Amino acid sequence: MTAMRIIGTCRLVVRTLLIAVWTLCLLAVRLSSLPLCMLAPWLELHVRRALLRLWGHGIRPLIGMRVIVKGTTPTPPFYLVSNHLSHLDAFLYAGILGCAFIAKSEVAKWPVFGFLAKRVNIVFIDRQKLRDALRVNEWIMNVLNSGDGMVLFAESTTSSGESIKPFKPALLEPAAKNEYPVHYATIHYQAPEGAPPASRWICWWQDEPFMQHVVHLLRMPGFTATVTFGPEPIVASDRKILAEKLHEACLAQFTPVE
Repeated sequence: MTAMRIIGTCRLVVRTLLIAVWTLCLLAVRLSSLPLCMLAPWLELHVRRALLRLWGHGIRPLIGMRVIVKGTTPTPPFYLVSNHLSHLDAFLYAGILGCAFIAKSEVAKWPVFGFLAKRVNIVFIDRQKLRDALRVNEWIMNVLNSGDGMVLFAESTTSSGESIKPFKPALLEPAAKNEYPVHYATIHYQAPEGAPPASRWICWWQDEPFMQHVVHLLRMPGFTATVTFGPEPIVASDRKILAEKLHEACLAQFTPVE
């Protein structure tokens, strides 16, 4: 075993343990806060948002993520659309915005993470069931009406970062119907010199098993994540037109991942 491989394995073990400890600590805090939030419901949103920020901020150094933010972050309540490169995207936005998310139903089954996600305002959608979008759209409006922020990965899947796939319009229906302004942002990952390319080890888009992808990621010495927020939100009364306008705006500021 080479020295570099040994170092990578050490990173993997240490980071895995630290991520598990950090997540379990926040889970304990969340569970202990539930009685207080039941007595004072107005605290719920603030507690949830604070925990999401803490979770995201804490994960960053543990996985070697350096974050650069360009542009002005939206102020809650907001609806924001973004491209999607990796499951890291959720941690990235959680640390920056402390907002609500939509995730695939499979995420709910992840050990610890799935349990915590259910308790910090992440909703799960079954994309195999077309009618499930109706339920999620109702939830989106409830989130916005409660004063929280909402992030949608509108490609509905991850990609290699070569470009941005067309945005799916189904979950933009609440914004279009109410002519609600939708913000947009783009994510870019960059690996350090000498490391495997970000498009292969950070972006998750191939047939590689998820756990194998995580192992590769945690072996890396570190990487940079850049989030660029668009200058002005977009409004349209038709969800398909809204999806097209948001896609064009994201492409205009997007930097391909190498």
